[in-house]
Amino acid sequence: MFKVPVLLILYNRVEETHDVFQVLRTVQPTQLYVAGDAPKPGNMLDTMRTYQARAVIQPEWPCQVHKLWQDNHLGKTQMIATAMKWFFENEDEGIILFEDTVPGYDFFPYCEQLLEKYRNEKKVFSIGGFYWRHRSRKRYKKRMKKGESSYFFSAYASTWGFATWKNRWTDFTLSMDQYTKEDFEKMIEPYMRKNKQKMYWTNRFNSLKKYKANYWPYQYNFHIWAHQGLCITPYLNLVTNMGFRKQAERKIRHLKRNAYPIMPLVHPTEIEQNYDEDRYMFKRIFNGAYITLFKNWLNELISNNKIED
Repeated sequence: MFKVPVLLILYNRVEETHDVFQVLRTVQPTQLYVAGDAPKPGNMLDTMRTYQARAVIQPEWPCQVHKLWQDNHLGKTQMIATAMKWFFENEDEGIILFEDTVPGYDFFPYCEQLLEKYRNEKKVFSIGGFYWRHRSRKRYKKRMKKGESSYFFSAYASTWGFATWKNRWTDFTLSMDQYTKEDFEKMIEPYMRKNKQKMYWTNRFNSLKKYKANYWPYQYNFHIWAHQGLCITPYLNLVTNMGFRKQAERKIRHLKRNAYPIMPLVHPTEIEQNYDEDRYMFKRIFNGAYITLFKNWLNELISNNKIED
């Protein structure tokens, strides 16, 4: 039995939800929170798949199951914010999963150990499970033989399966009104060594603020930077993202990675940002694959006059 509370946020991906639940069935968390968005109005296929996905959640082990099913469609970002708020009204810390993020089994003891280790270290805001680089288990073992650490500290939150604490999340808000452009530029200064990085993030900030839009992965990063926080990222991928559709562009599809075992952990000696890893992440992910995701989302938002992703 696994004692760390787990929140699963789902919508209408039946097969993917089933894959995540099979992992949870093996891990057997004693506290399971499940939150699901409502189907889009008037869409019968969406309605059918939404309720099919909900029906997957049938725990067969001793646990307390808490459910939050929406009656009205919120959209991804608003649903995540709502579910997280509900989760942390009841728990002080926990693991957050999504219907399309399938964790490996070592992801759970990895989160459990790091939640305890950094519980009182307020500079650490988030424990991610996804690693951006292609690194095999064999290469990781070579790293361990050298006595190097199992994870590093990053400016960027890895949110495809992560863990965090209530006191790091409590004042999170989707509102951008509390930041001016000058505030934001000062906020990101310690994290970005290149003008290109600063310009990229300032442009993302300006786009969200201009269109009064919500794109939670970026807004979560803004929240962490506003508190001078850092995020943990493993040197070996622990979560497989199954959400990329066949029609997704090549830049996005290549982010689908296998999950590997990582335990036991070797801890870094200091809590400091790894600028080399973050430079790679910016170049290959945020200025590559993620910019494709963001542009596609923003174009759809503008054309449809929506404010959700």
